[in-house]
Amino acid sequence: MATKGKGRSRELSRERDICQIMEAIGRTLIILGCFSFAFSTKVPVLLWSSSRSFADLPQSNAGKTVLSTDFTQQYLKPLTTGKDGNLVVFMQDKLSLQDFTQHADVYNPESDGGVFKNIKGFMDDLSSVSLPSVHLPGLAVDETIKKFKGKVHQVKGQDITKIGLDTAVPNLIIVTLNSVSDSPTEAEGFKKNDEAIAKVIRHLTKRDVKYTALYTARTSQAAESSGAETKRKLLSTQEVSNVQSDVVNIANGTLINSTCLLMYMRSITVVFQNKTYISNKTDNVNKTSVSISCSNNTANLNFGFKADTDDRMTLSMHMAVGNVSGYWSVVEASLTVKGQTNDFSLDSVSAPKGFSYHCSSLGKAGNSTGANITVSFDGFQLQPFGVMNYQFSDGWDCIPFFTEVIWMGIVSMAVVLLILLHGFTMLTSVTTQDRFDDPKGKTITVNVNE
Repeated sequence: MATKGKGRSRELSRERDICQIMEAIGRTLIILGCFSFAFSTKVPVLLWSSSRSFADLPQSNAGKTVLSTDFTQQYLKPLTTGKDGNLVVFMQDKLSLQDFTQHADVYNPESDGGVFKNIKGFMDDLSSVSLPSVHLPGLAVDETIKKFKGKVHQVKGQDITKIGLDTAVPNLIIVTLNSVSDSPTEAEGFKKNDEAIAKVIRHLTKRDVKYTALYTARTSQAAESSGAETKRKLLSTQEVSNVQSDVVNIANGTLINSTCLLMYMRSITVVFQNKTYISNKTDNVNKTSVSISCSNNTANLNFGFKADTDDRMTLSMHMAVGNVSGYWSVVEASLTVKGQTNDFSLDSVSAPKGFSYHCSSLGKAGNSTGANITVSFDGFQLQPFGVMNYQFSDGWDCIPFFTEVIWMGIVSMAVVLLILLHGFTMLTSVTTQDRFDDPKGKTITVNVNE
């Protein structure tokens, strides 16, 4: 009986342990779900107006999230009241700062805005305000609709020509844009919505309607379809070869897009045997030549491209994650020109695992055996590990912490401080006289030797 009692006690103990483990897993999943929801509810908001200034609206600092209630009271309420309280809201299904980073060609100083070309033009030409992070702006818009004292117009896409605007009262126009997720690519979806926004704004301008426009979305993340879920698979330690990839011409450059590796570049400049080859056209990369293989800690990329001289070249890169540092880097790189394969160094291309590496101008990378070949990239970004939802993660920029400008400032301040220090030491060396002339006494006589 005692043996049976002990066995029963051990069994109950195991059941309790299993229950505790399941409870811990459940709490962890709930916490992760809450974090995911919290991040997806922070959406950027862009405002521009043809009739008013935004000086009366509070400015949002970087890193600060505007709460939904504050957005309603401090932004939407002032914009929907008064004589010119016509507000046009362009509502999208998803929008994030990463979308602007990836699709607006923000790293190009002469960029026209990429797929957000028209929106950028309105923001530059008119009075505008950008809010990087607003909590649930769609909810704030819904609350404004309920309390709005005027006429509310619901519009799908760009069909605004049929609505009648009453100039005697404020008008709230809600333009529901097409879903970005339903487009073949995100870039195409954003571009179509940008063109739809431009048509609506031109129509209002043609009718001489004073307006304020607002561009935002319901969430910052797109809902994943079942097809996307089947494409995104966890990589095992075993290498996966012939990963399906696509070459997209976007933001004046070329994006090599796959489930495990992303690479973007605007142009490649090759100097081989004192001759310069430039490939700066978006259709120069041969789509059929792209070959990608990935594992947890290694990745390989090979693709062919055509230079301006019609010479065809093949670029190969091998990336690996350091066992100690946890940083990935390009450990091997080679370029095949005219049938000759030349190794060159890209050891400066390195970032923590899960981050992308970005450099506006990746300088001349030469080979270690001589000055036979140099390769330069313009607008370069690479991520061989941790790709999620076919998007670049946060960028690890090639600009060092101490740039030339910072060093110039430090040296200049050091020189100024040295001059001030020398002046203070000279002042401290000045002593007061210890003898004074008494008019009632004898005249002070100072000997020459003294």
